[in-house]
Amino acid sequence: MKILAVSDRIDPRVYSDFCQERFKDVECVISCGDLPEHYLDFIVTNLNVPLFFVHGNHDPSGGKRILAGGTNLDEKVITYQGIIIAGLEGSYWYNGGIHQYTEREMYFKYLRLLPSLRWCKIRYGRFLDILVTHAPPQGVHEGSDLAHRGFSTFTHIIKKYQPRYHLHGHVHIYDHNQSREDQLFNTRVVNCYNYCIIEIDPSELSPKTRVAL
Repeated sequence: MKILAVSDRIDPRVYSDFCQERFKDVECVISCGDLPEHYLDFIVTNLNVPLFFVHGNHDPSGGKRILAGGTNLDEKVITYQGIIIAGLEGSYWYNGGIHQYTEREMYFKYLRLLPSLRWCKIRYGRFLDILVTHAPPQGVHEGSDLAHRGFSTFTHIIKKYQPRYHLHGHVHIYDHNQSREDQLFNTRVVNCYNYCIIEIDPSELSPKTRVAL
């Protein structure tokens, strides 16, 4: 399955008359936040594919629960074409604005995922394939300032549940030498700033090594 992942910035290569031709093989769109609804609506209308999203801390939508007819992944675990996807919105708390969370608050948001993650383990033999967040995990792609700090909760999820991918945004990429994709334990952590293409084959997602429930 080919996924178009977007975050933080309207990219002219996506927002163009060639969108449908350029991304004709894409089967779903994942937004990691901070994008206007009209942009997301343009993408899904042209590609005629479902949208899955989380909100960012500068989300132009002002906290709408539904964007462009898509599925809000925050505190949810869903399956799409055999892929298990979970999401957690927002950034690290820094000034009390919308979609900002302390580490403790984010941990409690993660706890609400547990029943669904456990059910996936029972039903599919694995907990999770793709974790979608706005902020990065602690120790990978995070910024030096409080606003762009990564969550240790995400690092815990990655270590314990071993998703194939962690998709995030929030940290802007201005330098071509800045890393977009890095390995953390058994997970590929991808900064989806602008856009990127993720390819994942559901037939290759074998049950993971047993993890204590």
